[in-house]
Order: sequence, then structure tokens, then C-alpha cells
Amino acid sequence: MSAAMEVPLLSDLDGLAVEVGPPESLGLASVTCWADDGSVVTLRWDEIAKSVHVRWTESGEDRLIVEREAVTKVSVRENSGRVEFWVWSDGGSLGGQLVVRVGERVHVSDALLRR
Repeated sequence: MSAAMEVPLLSDLDGLAVEVGPPESLGLASVTCWADDGSVVTLRWDEIAKSVHVRWTESGEDRLIVEREAVTKVSVRENSGRVEFWVWSDGGSLGGQLVVRVGERVHVSDALLRR
């Protein structure tokens, strides 16, 4: 049996500038954050499937949609006045890190590398 996907406790997100969606079912959660420029970023995770879905919209239009499988860890934190979504994945031959920073604007860094 593979290791469980590490995710934040939803109660630990209470002090952050995010909206935590009501749990849809066991292991599913979503967190939404707004940038100063009006952009909206939603991070959804599924602990059972070990997957995440990130959606960034600006003026009602999709700017970026990222799906990631084989996720090992999800982190939501605040750093220098920005909310940061961190996602680590390890699919054996592929591994990577997705970072979405939401502050004045949205900045995305996505590294997915072969091992």
C-alpha cells in the first residue's frame, strides 16, 4: 500500500485569506483565493485518488487549468502577504513541484521532471 497523500487540516487554514469550500465527500476539499487584480485561483484535492486540480480565472476566463496525479503532498500557506499553494508529486519516473502564488497578481511555477 502506498503512503497517504499529505494535506493540510482545513481548520489550520482559518487564519489565511482563503475560502475553504465545504467538503463534498470524504477526502475531497477545495480552497479558493483572490488576487488583488481580481484573478481567482481554486485548488481542489482528492486524497483517495492522490490528485489535484488547479484553476486560475481572470475576468471570468480560464487562464490556466492544471491537473496533477501521483500527488504526495499539498500545502497552503501565507508568505510575505501572499497565499501560496504548493503541490509535490512523485510518479516514479516523473516527479515535480507546482507552486501557485496569489498576491497582487498570480504567479505559477511548474516543474515536472524525469528522474
